[in-house]
Amino acid sequence: MQIADMIDGPIQLVSFDLYDTLVEADPPGWVRFQRALEQTGFNVDLPQVMRAYAAGQRFFTQENERSPIRERTPEGIEEFRLTLTGVSLEALDLPTDIETVSRVQQAFQDDTRSEHQLGYRTFDEVPSVLARLKKQHIRLAVISNADSDVTRFCLRMGFAEMMDVIVTSALVGWEKPDPRTFYAALEPFNLPAASALHVGDQPESDVVGARAIGMAAALLDRYDQYADADVEAERVESLTQLVDLIEEYNASFT
Repeated sequence: MQIADMIDGPIQLVSFDLYDTLVEADPPGWVRFQRALEQTGFNVDLPQVMRAYAAGQRFFTQENERSPIRERTPEGIEEFRLTLTGVSLEALDLPTDIETVSRVQQAFQDDTRSEHQLGYRTFDEVPSVLARLKKQHIRLAVISNADSDVTRFCLRMGFAEMMDVIVTSALVGWEKPDPRTFYAALEPFNLPAASALHVGDQPESDVVGARAIGMAAALLDRYDQYADADVEAERVESLTQLVDLIEEYNASFT
């Protein structure tokens, strides 16, 4: 599906998912998951691990919509983590008995908490993409499922000043794909949903949520995880590709 099929008139606002859209963990989760598998005796090719990790992320989105993870008890969160690991192991046709799941989960957590400490990096294309959108007088927003306000985090990552509004589920009280999360980015500017486009890396939370209120949607598939997915969105492999499409689309109205 193309942008022109989802929206009428020029795009006036572009909203971005945060994690794995503007920034990514360093090292990425699937790299740490592969290392956890190796430490527990499973040698799996990275492309397979990436697909299994994506299956886990889809499960995360579904569970988070049903009952936000951040609101669960510590015991509930730990139980969810084990279940999530089991989903990824099942996608790899690996054993999912509690002993195996616990060993892999513990190795994954130990790696995350190791002396190398998990960090984040902004994708290289982000500054130029945001500058090009600003040059077109397009408003910019972040819409993120996050446990707290991410404004300081976005400042540290170098792009908060470019954003007109930063919306997090912890602040507004709803998790994507709840329509109210997306409306929270539109209402400050009194913009109709049909004048906006949302981009993110998750079909369920980003695409479904945006399309439910009439926003156009772009699925960012940097690692070719959704090549065969049937989604109601413009599928792009980079933000640079997306801004090229936006410039071409908006130019048709001048």
